[in-house]
Amino acid sequence: MLRYPDQAWVKSEEMLDMISSLEDQKVKKAFLAFWDYISKTSWEELTENYVRWFDLSESTTLYLTYGIFGDNRERGPAFVRLKLEFAKAGFYLKENELPDYLPLILEFASVAEPKYAQKVFAIHWKAITNLLEALKKEQNPYMNLVHICVMTMESVLPKTVQKMNHHAS
Repeated sequence: MLRYPDQAWVKSEEMLDMISSLEDQKVKKAFLAFWDYISKTSWEELTENYVRWFDLSESTTLYLTYGIFGDNRERGPAFVRLKLEFAKAGFYLKENELPDYLPLILEFASVAEPKYAQKVFAIHWKAITNLLEALKKEQNPYMNLVHICVMTMESVLPKTVQKMNHHAS
């Protein structure tokens, strides 16, 4: 759902059924809040908002190293490090995929062994929590999805990683 809106899932009754079947009430509530936005917003507005919020805004970009490095050359070595983490887990990215893209990281974490997912989450913890804060500040409906990411990450990351990176902000 953090990728560019897709008409198939935006109109999917199956997606709403899946959300309704969730047992974790906090996660369910966050998904339903996002789904409320999706269901009340026209397709044109959904796509325009997504581009404005994630492609044109530096503070809410889904490319997590951008907030740290911007477009400077120091971002390149960060990409190399991230690609190595993916490779250690047996995942190799296509040439055109940037390893700091949040939806890609979440997809990786959903199929990787937990130790590899934890490592990638630890690397991006600060950037993701900063993204959540920026979205909250704007009352952006996508804050609900990023909040779910943070809740999930909190359940798998050691508290020391969360505190260390939290205080580094």
